[in-house]
Amino acid sequence: MVDGKDYIVGIRFPISGEDALVYIITTFVVLFGIISFLVSYYSSSLSNQVKIIVNGLNDINTKNNAEFKKIPIVSNDELGELTVAFNKIQDLTKKNISQIHDNQQTLMERERLASLGQLIGGIAHNLKTPIMSISGATEGLSDLVKEYDSSIDDPEVNSQDHHDIAHDMSEWIAKIKTHTEYMSDVITAVKGQAVTMANQEEISFTIGEVLKRVDILMKHELKNAIIYLNISLKTDENTVIHGDINSLIQVINNMISNSIQAYSGKTDQTIDLIVEKEENNLIISVKDYGPGLPSKVKDKLFKEMITTKGKNGTGLGLYMSYSTIRAHFKGNITVDSEINKGTTFKIILPL
Repeated sequence: MVDGKDYIVGIRFPISGEDALVYIITTFVVLFGIISFLVSYYSSSLSNQVKIIVNGLNDINTKNNAEFKKIPIVSNDELGELTVAFNKIQDLTKKNISQIHDNQQTLMERERLASLGQLIGGIAHNLKTPIMSISGATEGLSDLVKEYDSSIDDPEVNSQDHHDIAHDMSEWIAKIKTHTEYMSDVITAVKGQAVTMANQEEISFTIGEVLKRVDILMKHELKNAIIYLNISLKTDENTVIHGDINSLIQVINNMISNSIQAYSGKTDQTIDLIVEKEENNLIISVKDYGPGLPSKVKDKLFKEMITTKGKNGTGLGLYMSYSTIRAHFKGNITVDSEINKGTTFKIILPL
């Protein structure tokens, strides 16, 4: 401090020149560019590898077993470990899908065998009565033939007696014809239900034909269970439906069988089969008055193979019924159920 003023004393010298500053800036820019390139390269590589894994997961969800492909391992880091884990999961998924397909085939075969058993029982039941009736008719005709033969040379037999014998013969023949037509209907119905799903044929048929075959095929099961089927036709029986008649009958029969089983062995119960027309749709309803379905079962009924029958059921019947109506008739199936009041299935077919 001199004369009350502060003074700073030092030596002034430059820290760096302009060349050094340009060098530092240039070096920074180059390093920044290299780091940006490396970050971009590795992030792109990481992104591509992640996309490959994501696409692989999507393939598992959408493609068949045969189309699965393993992802190549391109690094020896966490991403490589993720790729290894993915390939293992894909192998396990292939195995599980194959097992599911095998189980589905087994379940479908089990359902077919169960249906075949019902058909065989229905054949025996439906043909027993007409066969016995035809047998009785042939015995009656044999007696009339003998009577006519012995009357030929009988002077006491007049022309009216011959007419009476001929009339009796005609009655027996009419009865035989009726029973043979019924047997033909039974065979036609059973033959249709015995064909495989691969032989489905798109044809036109009437609701009257459907109800006739359902009555024939379900008569045996209903009689054994002592359950009564009330058929209520609220539209013209000549209403035409387009599709495979055998598939539709199989769906209706499956619903009636479910309604029978809903009564758990209780006899003298009723099932309503109601056919009506609403706008441009034909509605076929199968209604029982059993215990109803729990909400957790009702919500999943057509989405997966679920059953309320324990070890005696596969849940395949309704699952396949829904798929059949959607695929072959462009229709729908709905269910309405209340606990302790019953269940109603509705098959909705566009006309």
